Amino acid sequence: MTGLILKRVVNLLKTFVFPLAVYLIILLITILMDKSGYMSSGAFDRIVRGSVLTTIIAYAIALPLSGGRWDFAPGIIIILAGITGSNLAIALGLGPVMLLVLTIVIAIILSVLEGILYLTMRVPTIIVSLGVVMIYEAISGVIFGGSGTQLYMHANLTVFSRSPWIYIVLLLVMVLFYYLLSHTKFGYDTRALAASPRLAVNAGVKEKKNIVITYIVVGALLGVAAVLNASTVLVTPASNLSSTSLMFSSMGPVLVGLYLAQFTNLSLGIFAGALGMNALSYGMVVLGIDSSLQTVIVGVFIVAFMAYTTNKEQLRALFSRKRLAPKTRL
Repeated sequence: MTGLILKRVVNLLKTFVFPLAVYLIILLITILMDKSGYMSSGAFDRIVRGSVLTTIIAYAIALPLSGGRWDFAPGIIIILAGITGSNLAIALGLGPVMLLVLTIVIAIILSVLEGILYLTMRVPTIIVSLGVVMIYEAISGVIFGGSGTQLYMHANLTVFSRSPWIYIVLLLVMVLFYYLLSHTKFGYDTRALAASPRLAVNAGVKEKKNIVITYIVVGALLGVAAVLNASTVLVTPASNLSSTSLMFSSMGPVLVGLYLAQFTNLSLGIFAGALGMNALSYGMVVLGIDSSLQTVIVGVFIVAFMAYTTNKEQLRALFSRKRLAPKTRL
C-alpha cells in the first residue's frame, strides 16, 4: 500500500516537473537580466489563471484527437456560442448560471451539427471541420448585426472568470473529464477505438455512438470556454479562418499533455502542459520579446519537445552505445 502511494506521488511529480522546470529556468533568466515581475505572486496567479481557458480548450481538442480526428472548429464554436449566449443572456436579463447553461447548450448544438455532418458525409474531419469553420464564421458576422459581444462590461455575468470561481470551474471540469475518460464505458470505448478501431468495432464498440457522445462532450467543454473567453475579452465576428488561432494556441498544451499523461492521466497531463506553456509565454512577455518572435520560440520549443519525446528511446540507446564503446588507443 505504501509502495503504491509512493509510486503515485512520484508519477505526480514527474507530471508537474515540466511546468516547474520551465518556470524556474525563466525565473533564473529574468533575475540574470534584472527583469522584475516574474517572481511576484501576481505573475504566478496570471500564469495559473491564464491556464484555465487554455486547459479547457485543450481538453476539447485532445478528446477527438485521441481518436485520430483533427478538428479546426473549436475556435469558432467558442466565438459563436459566446456571442449568441452572451447577447441572449443580456437581452433576457439572465444570471451567470443561466448564461453558462445557455452557452453550453448552444455550443453542444453547434458541435453535434458538425458531428452529424461528419457521420453523414464520411469524409475526413479535417475537411468537414474546415467547411464548418467557414459556415460558422459567416454566421458570426451576421448574427446580432455582426456586433459581437462585450460581456466583460456586465460585471454580474462575468463571475466565472474571477477568483475563486474560475478555479472552481477548472477543478470541476478536470474531475469530470478524468472520471469520464477513466471510469465510464465511453472512456473505455474511446481508448479502444484510439488503439485499434477495427478491433474495437469487432469487439462490439459502437463507433458512431461514441463519436456523437464525443461531440457532445466537446461542445460542453467549448461552452464553458466560451463563457470564460467572453468574460475577459471583446469577442468579435471571425473571418478568413481567423478563429483557428484559438485552437492553435492550445495545441502546445495538448501535445505536451499527451506525453505527460503517461505518468498520471490525460486530465492532469494537459493541465501541466498548459501551465508550462503559459509560464513560457508570460516569461517572454516579461523579458520584452516581440510577439512575432514569441510565436517562433514557442513553435521551436514544441518541435524540439516532440522530437525528443518521440525519439527518446533511440537517443538513449545511442548515448549508451557511445559510453560502452571501447576507447581507441593511439
